[in-house]
Amino acid sequence: MKRDSVNLDAQLAASRIVFGVFGFAFAGIGITILGFLWLTPFDQFGSPPLFFRIVGSFIALVFVAMGRTTFVAAILGKRLQPSGADFDQFNATKMEDAANAPAAPLSPLNYCCSNCGAKLGKESDVSPLGDVKCTFCNQWFNIHRPASGT
Repeated sequence: MKRDSVNLDAQLAASRIVFGVFGFAFAGIGITILGFLWLTPFDQFGSPPLFFRIVGSFIALVFVAMGRTTFVAAILGKRLQPSGADFDQFNATKMEDAANAPAAPLSPLNYCCSNCGAKLGKESDVSPLGDVKCTFCNQWFNIHRPASGT
């Protein structure tokens, strides 16, 4: 059990390092573009026009925001904003609800052959006593008796 936790810690550390590097690179690209666009002197040869400075700034700000958020989340190792419900608690609640839910009533589509387990088709003819012939294995079975595997 202890070996599993060490392996899990190594995997989490590796993923945090990878996301930290990507976040740092994205933020660096955005800051570099912003610096180039606005620190280049106006009205000189090769300087970007005002339109490209504004549009480029919007794109660079997206890089900075995404990079910063990814980098900080990788460093801190937790969510930046509190969420409404913890995923594990939400998942456990859904599992409990599914376990406590009543079984779905049997419909003609839920019946299975007791020999091969094939589902009963919509076009199958069932006798008034529940006898039906499986279209897959050609064996007779009764829908009122449980399958032999259950």
